[in-house]
Amino acid sequence: MSEQAFDVSLNAPVFAEDAKVGRVANVVVDPSHGRATFLVVREDALPNTLRLVSEKHIAASGPDGVRLSCPPAKFAAMREYVLTEYYSPEYFLHMAEKEHCKLPMAPSSWTVERPATPAGSVALAGHEAVEATDGKVGKLDGVHLEAHTGRVIYLILRQGHLWGAREVAIPAGLVAGYEDGVIKLSVDKAAIAALPAL
Repeated sequence: MSEQAFDVSLNAPVFAEDAKVGRVANVVVDPSHGRATFLVVREDALPNTLRLVSEKHIAASGPDGVRLSCPPAKFAAMREYVLTEYYSPEYFLHMAEKEHCKLPMAPSSWTVERPATPAGSVALAGHEAVEATDGKVGKLDGVHLEAHTGRVIYLILRQGHLWGAREVAIPAGLVAGYEDGVIKLSVDKAAIAALPAL
């Protein structure tokens, strides 16, 4: 593997300066360019808060975790990954009035949450199934990125179970596409079995 690359393990600790600020929840990949553009980090201080961290803030990554090139205060001010939209009862009353219809009962408010994954990108969380052309071969465990460009070099595949687990680096060129919760490969199971274990 290239020396100009680094691994991003899903659930790895994230540090801003020397302070641990959270853990990697997702790696956001732009499939059209084959680049990781963001990390989604679950905050330690507010465990239900996910922050969208641009790849430009990643200083280094290794076995001890991901290091950001910003102070903790700047990390805490980064955009939240889960966007919350609130719809008041008045909103529904206004819509009913606009459509000239009568609601059968008084409306209540709604809160809708959605992820802020950039359009055209895929947020990899580490539980995605990886499928060869002839069936499932394992689950995603991490991503190996080129340090200067953020380009995905390898996907780390975990095969087997806890006692017989095997990790394999799948070259990004073998990825045929990303679907909802599934990474599709352009090769068969035999080709994956021939790859060396990490």
